[in-house]
Amino acid sequence: MTTASAKKARVFITWFPIARAHMNIEAAELMRNKAATLFDAGLPCGREATMVKYLASEAAWEAAEAAMTTFGGYGVACEYDIERKWKETRLFRTAPISNNLVLAQVAEHLLGMPRSY
Repeated sequence: MTTASAKKARVFITWFPIARAHMNIEAAELMRNKAATLFDAGLPCGREATMVKYLASEAAWEAAEAAMTTFGGYGVACEYDIERKWKETRLFRTAPISNNLVLAQVAEHLLGMPRSY
């Protein structure tokens, strides 16, 4: 629905957030596939799964923001379900673990930086 609305609008600036959200969703999917492959092989995949949580929640939030921006005032109208998705995707950034904690774990355990909390 959002891409169709943006195509009708013929405003390039609305296309960029949608394109960015699409690329981030694709990146999250690639990381998910990597985590699933490791899991299926019986190998440790906790780090990858944690990064998937971060990437997917940020991609979902970015997509919801793009939809809200594209639809403007109609984004908060209940008939389009954009406001509901927008609120739901915000929750993914904090539950079940905050994205800031994910970043702290990646920084400490993958990159060897000092503990930040």
